[in-house]
Amino acid sequence: MIKRQLLLAALLGSLCSNALAGGFSIRGKSASGLGNGTAGTAVLAEDASVVYNNPAAMQDLDGTHFSAVLHTIVSDLRFEDGGSNISGPASSTVDDPHLVPNLYYVRTVGNDLRFGLGIYAPYGLGLDYDDDWKGRYITTGTDLQVVNFSPALSWRASDKLNLGAGIDLQYINATLENAVDFGTICYGIANPADCFAAGMAPQQNDGSQTLTGNNWALGYSLGLTYDIDTLTRLGMSFHSATRHDIEGDSDFEGAPALLQAMDMFTDTGGALELELPETLSLGLSRQVSPQLMLLADATWTRWSRYDELVVEFDNNTPTSSSPQNWNDTWRLSVGGNYRLNERWLLRAGFSHDPSPIPDAQLLSPRVPDTTRNWLSLGSRTRINSEMELDMALAYTPQQSYRIDNTDSMGHNLKGEYESEILYLTLQFNWQL
Repeated sequence: MIKRQLLLAALLGSLCSNALAGGFSIRGKSASGLGNGTAGTAVLAEDASVVYNNPAAMQDLDGTHFSAVLHTIVSDLRFEDGGSNISGPASSTVDDPHLVPNLYYVRTVGNDLRFGLGIYAPYGLGLDYDDDWKGRYITTGTDLQVVNFSPALSWRASDKLNLGAGIDLQYINATLENAVDFGTICYGIANPADCFAAGMAPQQNDGSQTLTGNNWALGYSLGLTYDIDTLTRLGMSFHSATRHDIEGDSDFEGAPALLQAMDMFTDTGGALELELPETLSLGLSRQVSPQLMLLADATWTRWSRYDELVVEFDNNTPTSSSPQNWNDTWRLSVGGNYRLNERWLLRAGFSHDPSPIPDAQLLSPRVPDTTRNWLSLGSRTRINSEMELDMALAYTPQQSYRIDNTDSMGHNLKGEYESEILYLTLQFNWQL
């Protein structure tokens, strides 16, 4: 009985540990920030999206401001086999587009006080593979949605210093799918003769598993801006880690009668603890001419919090722990804004965005991330006295990187990913 429980725990632990790890941050929370490669987002207050970027900078907005943002994320992700020990097609492609909306609101509530509210997605992931692809025992699909509801306040502490703080009420919802190799499991826990008599064989008797879960958690944000002089500003923005105690359900389909008779692979509830990392952004802006502003940003993300994932079950299955060993990262960005005329503002930027994944062995097909260099372009046009339209494009060129992932049952996915990603973002700003 203990052997059966440990095998089931290892299977579920592998599914969960690969699902919610790694570089799945949604890049930029606004078109205005994305257009210059996220450079300077910790110092600028161009519109209401500053609620996320740095709540202290809300102090620069007078009256009532509202921003509505829509990201369209298009990825071309391809896997080519390079010696996996799993049956299935030698290649697989994932290229579904995703739409991510964000909403922001800022209002003056006093001479030195501003209130803001942001509803945005700091993290997200959506991948859907063919059911028979070579990595099916690790994943056939992942849908991760994280939404922040963030009220914030800013206060003018002096002529040079603004301070800000906010609450991050965060909701997470996840659906994780994978195939189950019941043939290999049978030979590992039952009499091989019984498995043979039942017509079972490794990688020939697949079923499926779906894990769903959700949770609310609470975090906070802090920010400040400091004007060195009339042309130069420093900014800092901090978002705390959020700890999620996720309650979920695990559902199995296609379990053979031989295994069902052993009272195994029954639907059950479960829970896992997950901490989404804190981030610290340092920004600098310099107005070098009436038309041109130069921007820089360095953002630290503490992915090293994700050193393991612990999964507990409602039945007698033992607790499962899976090591991750992720690295902290620093994203570096430079960019600029150029005022073409009273109606048009042009933006451009570049950023270097390291992956937290240490090596090919820890790379998961659920989050097939790699270090990326982003190129960004954007513009803002004034429609009338109350409305502006921001547009931004961010692109990372095609690149190749290796995967050599082995799950708890010995399935080895070995090969090469090729990927490129394109963000197309629109943002409407109203000043009421």
